[in-house]
Amino acid sequence: MKKTVLLVTLILAIAFVGSAFASKNVLEFAGGKMGKVTFDGKMHNEKIKDCGKCHKGEGAFPMKKPGAEGSAKITAPHKAGEFCGRCHNGKEAFAFEGNCAKCHKK
Repeated sequence: MKKTVLLVTLILAIAFVGSAFASKNVLEFAGGKMGKVTFDGKMHNEKIKDCGKCHKGEGAFPMKKPGAEGSAKITAPHKAGEFCGRCHNGKEAFAFEGNCAKCHKK
């Protein structure tokens, strides 16, 4: 009985923590002359299903709010293989080149 209660508690805790992170990650980055970029972490998480793909490893996005110390400093011109360009390369996701309006909104 104790094992069942422990297992159910553990499952609920994991589900709660996962949903808390996935549901709150709508971030706005000031976009300069191109306009702001709104990043929907929940939508990305639903498609990728692997937070570590973006938040671990070399050159990855730290889990910090835009503008906070240690947050990603994304500047133009964008480069293939860096930041958003790691996946937005035309193969894993739409290419960032020539698709500015898909992310930048004035």
